[in-house]
Amino acid sequence: PITVLAAASTTEAMEALAKRFQQTTGVEVRLSTGPSNGLAQQILSGAPADIFISANTKWPEVLAEAGASAEIRPLLTNELVLIVPPGNPAGIEDVADLLSDKVQHLALAGVDVPAGMYADQALKHLGLFEQLQPSIVRGQSVRVALSYVERGEAEAGIVYATDARLSSQVQTVLSFASETHDAVEYPAVLLKQAEANPHAQAFYRMLFEQEAAETFRRFGFAPAIQPPAASE
Repeated sequence: PITVLAAASTTEAMEALAKRFQQTTGVEVRLSTGPSNGLAQQILSGAPADIFISANTKWPEVLAEAGASAEIRPLLTNELVLIVPPGNPAGIEDVADLLSDKVQHLALAGVDVPAGMYADQALKHLGLFEQLQPSIVRGQSVRVALSYVERGEAEAGIVYATDARLSSQVQTVLSFASETHDAVEYPAVLLKQAEANPHAQAFYRMLFEQEAAETFRRFGFAPAIQPPAASE
């Protein structure tokens, strides 16, 4: 069996790829998704895993420094967006509107979760972070932050474009300009354990192929590196 730990925002795409791999090879893929920081800590604590998909470069770098990785390659990119519940009850049309008295809660992912880190960077770049501190509520993962907005428990939230795209219970107000935060990059990490598992190495290589790139695009991601055409 192959054990894959992947950022929560990649859940649906990774489920589709794991299912396809199982169907074509007969090899079981054990997929666990959650906040990248939590998954990295599991690996550092000795949890068995072959592949790690992180929503930023920080946690793969931590694993590399700890000697836990065999290979790290850029896999995907994403965008950061501002979302509101259906109907936009607080009337948010711009980031500055988050300062309105109508916004009691702004949902972000945790401070060590990549989505939360990107959101903090964007708000600091725009000079709004300190003023918005009292209204910020944190979710354990980007999907938890999304759920706060879906349920109307927060008047706005900052999540990935892919999360907003999957939900019919939120609407996107705007995308944050790329210069306001670090590039949203998802590296794929082949972990040391996978060196003894040829099936894990095959799954890792599959992630960078054209068919996988098309799956990721279907869920709103962009490949970090353009894969070779199927005919090559």
